Amino acid sequence: MEKLTEKIDAVLDIKYEALYLHERLLGGTPAAYPELERQFEGLLARFYGENGESITPRQYQTARDNYEYFIVLIELVLNKYREQGEKIMDASGEEQ
Repeated sequence: MEKLTEKIDAVLDIKYEALYLHERLLGGTPAAYPELERQFEGLLARFYGENGESITPRQYQTARDNYEYFIVLIELVLNKYREQGEKIMDASGEEQ
């Protein structure tokens, strides 16, 4: 369960960084766009590297061109991990 919690925390960290980058993109100047795009690509690569078993290469490629889709993928992976955690809790008989 601890490893699953670490995975959830890592995905949440990526989500918060993506939201921060998006905010900077909306409020930034066009001169900042290349750097923000580079940071976004790095964040997406990190997400895929850490969670590649949960998304397909095609989903990864689509997310490279679509910020909103990237956020959807993050939520899908978070839900998957949370459901796994609930199953573990149910199987062990622990209260939530």
